[in-house]
Amino acid sequence: MSKKETKNFIKKNLKKFLTMAIVIMILILISGNLFVKSQIMDTLEYNITLNEDGSATIVETWDVYVSHTNTLFRNFKKLNKYDNIVDVKVKDLTSGTNLKQIYEEMYHVTTDCFYALTVSSGKFEIAWGTGMENKMGKRTYQITYTVIDAINSYNDCDEFYWKLLDESNGIPVKKVTGTITMPRKAEKKEDLKIWGHGPLNGKIEVTSNDKIRFEVNNLEQGRMLEVRAVTTDKMFSGDYVQIKNYSKLQSIIDEETKWAEESNNETETLYEALIVLYIIGSIINIIQSMKLYKITKRKDDGIIHRDLKYYRDIPRENSSTPPEANYLYYFDKNGTDLAGKQANLVSAVILNLAHKGYIKLRTVEKSVYVSILKKPDGLNDDEKAVYNILKGAHSKENEEFEIDEINKFAKKDYYKYSELINKMINEARESIYKQNLVDKGNQKAYLKAKNANGIYSFILGTLEFLIVGLLIGLIPLFDRAYINMFGVGFKEAFIMNLVILIPFIVTLLIKLKIRSKTQPKIAVLTQKGTEEQEEWKGLANYMKDFSLLDEREIPELELWEKYLVFATSFGIADKVIEQMKAKYPEVFVEEYWKDENVQKYQIINFATSGAIYYTDGYSPIKTLSHNASKAYSTSLSEIASHASSSGSGGGGGFSGGGRWPEAVEAGMGGR
Repeated sequence: MSKKETKNFIKKNLKKFLTMAIVIMILILISGNLFVKSQIMDTLEYNITLNEDGSATIVETWDVYVSHTNTLFRNFKKLNKYDNIVDVKVKDLTSGTNLKQIYEEMYHVTTDCFYALTVSSGKFEIAWGTGMENKMGKRTYQITYTVIDAINSYNDCDEFYWKLLDESNGIPVKKVTGTITMPRKAEKKEDLKIWGHGPLNGKIEVTSNDKIRFEVNNLEQGRMLEVRAVTTDKMFSGDYVQIKNYSKLQSIIDEETKWAEESNNETETLYEALIVLYIIGSIINIIQSMKLYKITKRKDDGIIHRDLKYYRDIPRENSSTPPEANYLYYFDKNGTDLAGKQANLVSAVILNLAHKGYIKLRTVEKSVYVSILKKPDGLNDDEKAVYNILKGAHSKENEEFEIDEINKFAKKDYYKYSELINKMINEARESIYKQNLVDKGNQKAYLKAKNANGIYSFILGTLEFLIVGLLIGLIPLFDRAYINMFGVGFKEAFIMNLVILIPFIVTLLIKLKIRSKTQPKIAVLTQKGTEEQEEWKGLANYMKDFSLLDEREIPELELWEKYLVFATSFGIADKVIEQMKAKYPEVFVEEYWKDENVQKYQIINFATSGAIYYTDGYSPIKTLSHNASKAYSTSLSEIASHASSSGSGGGGGFSGGGRWPEAVEAGMGGR
């Protein structure tokens, strides 16, 4: 790549990324999450000191971002066992101010004041005024309180089990850390047993004979957090110790082991399944890329084409049907559009049914009449569909009815009519597959190749958009907006998942890029199908240009009958009738049509009657097509109208267990 090309590449992509960045910022602004009333905790630190008398002194340090919030609060759902939280103090570390205690509940607490009391909801609440109702910024607060009766003493152990936060927690926390300090050092480190309950990314460990440390990253709002510390070296003996005259150690260990195993099993099963899928997916991408690469090295699609401008014979004359001919004539491997062609197909099949003797057609002035002569035995499935349309319009055999009756049938039994039209097209397509004229597997492969570039661009564009969004999220102001929208753990989870998925995404993008290059090397029509398509196109040209050709042998009228059937299917019947007029002028004279000729050349008689009796361009074939088109539109209209009106142990990670019924429930938030 030259310097100029490199410069243009950088300029082009820089412009694209800047556009993405602006779009993301606008979306964040529109969402209202940039300056929304909110609280986000950067760090929440617990220092818990367990006192020999059975109480616990807890110091919480909040490093919190506050936006348009007057009051922050910390509450505890009290049970009988825990109805004493005393010696509460709140300090604003940002300003170094000890907040003044008041003794009344307030929804919006006065700035630099706090209360600590049982509120109307029944919870014990610590709440304080921030003075940030019209501002936003970072503040640091320290809340100190003592919990009476915090220790349970059993015959074989002492236990501290405390719910730091419960599901009512309304503030997301980027990082929670904490220490628990015992009254004295245990004889052995092994005498201390600790567990944590909450997010599975948490860690808790015994760091010394008298200290326990725990840590949790990205604690989402609505997630609970518990710690449980047990010592077999009994060290609590004061007035606040809750004496239990039974042993509990083994049941605690069993309970915690069960919760840990459940959490680990769920996590391991999920990760194992994801790893297997990830590996399989990547291997599949690599194998498919190698196969697709071989296809791109082909010279062409392997199909031999003939220079066939004109073709006189009807391909598969004794078995081909108008819908099959139409499908091949208009076939395009990028997508065959049959929309608007169903009227020609229905008209052509009706002519073919008349030619085969299953029905009779007659014109009276400018009206077309149909008689059903016999059962549909021997017809192909696509022809039977049109036969059943006529049967649905008028079920009695040998009784003449006007072609307009199919409109009444389409209005009355609209689902049936639409189903028969779809059946005609689908059966023709399936017949083409069965005769190996179209390779179904190659058709699917071609569509995949055709769509590969679009999918590649979408995946790459989405990835770029997410990465640009991630970079914007590094800006503190936007980081908080992201947390409000997606949660505190979103960014970390996204980066981790992106790093994990990069090999899979890269192999997928490589596969898609190679697949897009296989498009011109895939033949959807088989050699046999290509030859037949060329013959149908050659036949259409032959019929349209017949009068210009120096033909030694003029096709007989019997063959022209068949020509008219397929010309109607291709939508060129009028042009073919004009060609007939140049070579067979006699059939456009009324006297030609004696009884025997009417019976012998029913289709030609039907097709030319308009030119014989009218000078205004009237055509019976157009009448067939008009009624077929009108009936189809009627069925779709009725379907739409009826559809719209219908009713209708010794350390390690955290486990997911816990929620001991005697633990205090605790939350925090702002208002």
